[in-house]
Amino acid sequence: MTDCLLAYPIPTEDSPTKGVALSIFYLGAELEKNGLDVEYFDERFDKFKDFVLLLEAGVFAIGVSSMTGFQLIGSKKMLEYAKKINPNIHTIFGGVHPSLLPEQCIKEPFVDFVVVGEGEKTMLELIQTLKNKGDLSKVDGIVWKKDGEIITNKPREFMDPSEWPFPMTGKSKKYFRIAAERGELMFQASRGCPFNCNFCYNQIFNKRTWRPMPVDKFETELKIFVDEFHIENIYINDDNIGSRKDRIQKISDILRNFGLKWTTSIRCPSIDEKTARMLEKSGCRELLLGVESGSDRVLKEVVNKMHPHGVEDTRECARVLSGTTIQSRYNFIAGLPSETIHEMHQSMDLADWIWKTDKNAKITFDAYSPYPGSELYNEAVKAGFKEPHDLDGWSKMTLSNEVNPVAGNLYYISGLRFRGKKGDSTDRNFPGLKRLIILPFEISAHLRWRLRFFGYYGWEKAIVKKLFAWASRTGSGRK
Repeated sequence: MTDCLLAYPIPTEDSPTKGVALSIFYLGAELEKNGLDVEYFDERFDKFKDFVLLLEAGVFAIGVSSMTGFQLIGSKKMLEYAKKINPNIHTIFGGVHPSLLPEQCIKEPFVDFVVVGEGEKTMLELIQTLKNKGDLSKVDGIVWKKDGEIITNKPREFMDPSEWPFPMTGKSKKYFRIAAERGELMFQASRGCPFNCNFCYNQIFNKRTWRPMPVDKFETELKIFVDEFHIENIYINDDNIGSRKDRIQKISDILRNFGLKWTTSIRCPSIDEKTARMLEKSGCRELLLGVESGSDRVLKEVVNKMHPHGVEDTRECARVLSGTTIQSRYNFIAGLPSETIHEMHQSMDLADWIWKTDKNAKITFDAYSPYPGSELYNEAVKAGFKEPHDLDGWSKMTLSNEVNPVAGNLYYISGLRFRGKKGDSTDRNFPGLKRLIILPFEISAHLRWRLRFFGYYGWEKAIVKKLFAWASRTGSGRK
């Protein structure tokens, strides 16, 4: 019998990206290292019939990882199916969403345990305790049910970064190979973020902490990927790599020595001329930058972005990066609580300015999704957000959610307006003659953006969503 099946549902309905599901592979590596028999299932690559066959062959416990949003649909399906095949299986729910709402998730009849926060040690102790019929009250970091009563155990302390397992094992290697061949291999150099943006999941999940991996460990583990897959690209999947400039320098030196092109996330105020040149020289090809808003009021009073000079920090960042070859993705959030139409237009004006200033810029507008437990969540409720009370409701809270219809429309319109350059997402998703399929909607998006007109977009958006979902299923996208 398999000790644990770790499953990763399709994360988004209409995105063809297929990066590594690190949330299950870090856990699985820890379990395997301690002698447990683990199987993996990634719904993006594996057929559901294989999931069923694994369950029918015998599984002691199943762990499913999920973010808030669309991924919850697959999570519910998998957990329910596991219980249907074997009512005695131990169902474990983890990841960002269950960690934010453990008491709500544990009420679902198909969930036996919720793992809260960082899960490697918790998952290991939980399965060992279940197998040995031990005392579950001594397993830190879980919420569980006993005789109908919900029990919340003591929170688990964070792991020492030097003890993080290397996520790839013999059993999970095939998934890393897929990502490597597509140029989408991901690897972590740190976890968390020390800043306190009011909308962010890090307030709860990582308790506003930043934990860097030892640099020598980073280099040793990265070399394994280089030697195994002969990769040319790597995505350093950190929430914020730039908390210490001396560390950025060391990480950059390692990546340059390996000859890799790389991508990561950093804050606008962390970018100055010296840092930008150092990143460019090291092979950094893309930076993800959380701009959020073009309004100083929204940045300070709503987001708590902690930019010393507000919007001007974003402008200075764009000016600096415009003199480099780095492609920078400037991420905005539309539909924030108390944001006015005028302030949304300020964000759009800033986006237009960035687009003209930085020839390598990419622009995205995500619709605000209220993450429970964050500071901004209560403001969203006051502004009329109706909190879902089950997984079905939360599954609608995506980056293009309908909490604010204008912001939800803007997600697609801005994407079609700004992400159609050669090699960018629309070009990758609809290569060659396939581009003609999406072209009419690109033209419409350009016109709507220029006129600041986002109403009556329902039928267009429905078709665009289906086209991107089709691109995902048919394997278009980055190769």
